[in-house]
Amino acid sequence: MKSSTMSTVALATVALLLAAPAHAYIDPGTGSLLVQGLIAAVVGIGVAVKLFWHKIKAVVTGKPVELDDDE
Repeated sequence: MKSSTMSTVALATVALLLAAPAHAYIDPGTGSLLVQGLIAAVVGIGVAVKLFWHKIKAVVTGKPVELDDDE
């Protein structure tokens, strides 16, 4: 690894080891927010793949992208 990457990993490790307990409460609304964010990310990735499917397929197969006459 590079020196800067090693320094960053070492700093992050030290920060995690020296962190004090927060004694925080996570309510059910927070869990719901996390689930909604996860669903939104999955749907967003799905929409992006659908929009760019022809380009992704062309890169994987090595064939040029065929353009429709409607575009």
